[in-house]
Amino acid sequence: MKITSSTQLRGVFPALFTPFKNDDPRCLYNSIDYEKAKKMLDDLIGVGVHGVVPVGTTGQSSTLSHKQHLDFIKFVLDYVDGRVPVIAGAGSNSTRESVEMIKEILKIAEVPMLCVTGYYNGPPQEGIYAHFKALSSETGAKIVLYNVPGRTANYMHPSTIIKLAEDKNIIGLKQAVDFRIGETHCEDTKLIIEQTKDLDFAMLSGEDGSFIDMLEHGGTGLISASANIPEASKIFVDLYNAFQKEEFEKCDLLQDEARDYVEAVFCRKNPIPLGTFFNSPLLLPLVSVRDTERGDEAEARIQKLIKEKAQSLLKYV
Repeated sequence: MKITSSTQLRGVFPALFTPFKNDDPRCLYNSIDYEKAKKMLDDLIGVGVHGVVPVGTTGQSSTLSHKQHLDFIKFVLDYVDGRVPVIAGAGSNSTRESVEMIKEILKIAEVPMLCVTGYYNGPPQEGIYAHFKALSSETGAKIVLYNVPGRTANYMHPSTIIKLAEDKNIIGLKQAVDFRIGETHCEDTKLIIEQTKDLDFAMLSGEDGSFIDMLEHGGTGLISASANIPEASKIFVDLYNAFQKEEFEKCDLLQDEARDYVEAVFCRKNPIPLGTFFNSPLLLPLVSVRDTERGDEAEARIQKLIKEKAQSLLKYV
């Protein structure tokens, strides 16, 4: 099962958390816990997710070694074995580095790539456009743009996105901005969807708490950190299915039902809370929830949610 066009960018795609072993107390060289990852993937596929996204932000892409990055993507592709599609994280603020990573991933399998804008170096819109055009022309890979100014301090303007959407290899956008009605980027988001409706291009939400809003705007799916929790994924899958059936009141209720999971997953910078949910260390400079200010309270909140609403995760405690 492989995504080759925007028509397949539909539904719920957990942005996979990368679990680690407790084999380096310094949190510098921990090994990936592949056995735990197998359980995570089986649980998510079991609740009906439409695909998975390894080694994005939630997968600690910025701290994994180059080898770990490629090894985990290969593992996910091999273990999933066509049960659901895979979108591989391959973003960088260096165009050359992203091109090289994409080429390495394509040697493993022809999958779409989720690629972020230029964090830290803050390119202008012309640089953003040139970056993604180079990823397309140099690799031939299918690309999903990732607009997340909260992490990159770099907002992709609608005109840039619309122009990029004309490229046959650029098939979608993960929109992680405030796009709800009345919020800052609502009109921009609606404009992109309207102006790209006749192109091979899809819009997915990068905001877990606003999935229903994205669907109402005309978006087609969700790439989600909270969806690592199988119970949360099930809610999002049910919400997506209810929307297709025009059961809009049910959609609102399901979005409300997801709130506790979303708030817990984002009670600290993602993916810090997921480390607690899955009893996994994090690579520095990330630290565990308990090591943050008022961390005992946040950890207790997460443990309470696991016991009451996310009991599939009790096996990791």
